[in-house]
Amino acid sequence: MLSRPLVASTTLASTLILSSFTLAAQLPAQNASLPDLPRPASSLPPDAQSKMTQLRQNLKAAIEAKDTHAQSVILNSIGALYYAHRDAVDAMEAFSQVLTIVRKFSQPAAEATALCNLGSSQFALGHAEEALDAYKRALPLWRQTGNKDHEAATLGDLAEVFRALNDSDEALRFNLQSLPLHIQAGNRTGQAAVLNNIGLIYFARRDRKKALNYFTQAIAIYRPLGDKAGEATTLNNIGGVYNQFGDGRKAIDLFSTALPIFKETHDQKAQANTLNNMGLAYAHLGDPMHALDCYNQALPAYREAGDQAGFEAATRNIRMLYEDRRNRTALAASSRAN
Repeated sequence: MLSRPLVASTTLASTLILSSFTLAAQLPAQNASLPDLPRPASSLPPDAQSKMTQLRQNLKAAIEAKDTHAQSVILNSIGALYYAHRDAVDAMEAFSQVLTIVRKFSQPAAEATALCNLGSSQFALGHAEEALDAYKRALPLWRQTGNKDHEAATLGDLAEVFRALNDSDEALRFNLQSLPLHIQAGNRTGQAAVLNNIGLIYFARRDRKKALNYFTQAIAIYRPLGDKAGEATTLNNIGGVYNQFGDGRKAIDLFSTALPIFKETHDQKAQANTLNNMGLAYAHLGDPMHALDCYNQALPAYREAGDQAGFEAATRNIRMLYEDRRNRTALAASSRAN
């Protein structure tokens, strides 16, 4: 495959659960070694570094006060800040410390939250088996608490890991378990995300009719909700279906509709994926100049988003353009004309 033809769904895959925990009012002080402070956030932007400095000071005070409740909440915030800035290594370290703390107490929601956040970090690092284990251990805890929405989200996370592992049967099985729970919980955004993810499974199976059916259901939910990111993602996915089945012009129209929405929401990675997808569509139509222009716009967007795999995919696509003799001749003629 030359590129990722689709943009992943926006709400279920590796979603952190950031609500604070409710632990017992009085927790016994830890007698074992205190949690290690996550290392300084040297890679974070200045505003995030300022937040991290304050969080680390708060964590130090909580450790000195032997306040384990505060430690878990602050560490969760530290992990979320690292994760938001694509530092999954430090996020995983922080969430692991949270899990160590909350496991000492009979608080299933807190433990499930920590497990899911840990699973998200592991998945972001490519540790699929570890992520599966974390999500699977969280499921019975959510069922114990009766939280159908978080149970549904965790089932969706499991599905996304299996989809990444190219196990479409398991991915579909977990998504089909997730969907009715989101409906019961009244979570329309979660419902749309699962529909989108099911569409991606059928896209991978080259089942155009079912893929379009699920994407159409998803976009019908996103639009009245005003969820621009979800709508743009689904438009991109529908464009991928049309491109796969030979309707490049329709695909380009859809990608062109999605692109300004991603610019409006400042989603660099989604912009890069959309430009890369447009490049593929133009290449399939035999228009190497427009394809090259799209790929060249995608490269800096991938770089800014920190997506090395996407950057390499766009680079391969450029190389593929030049490896085709007809493209090479057209591109050379365009270069001379300019």
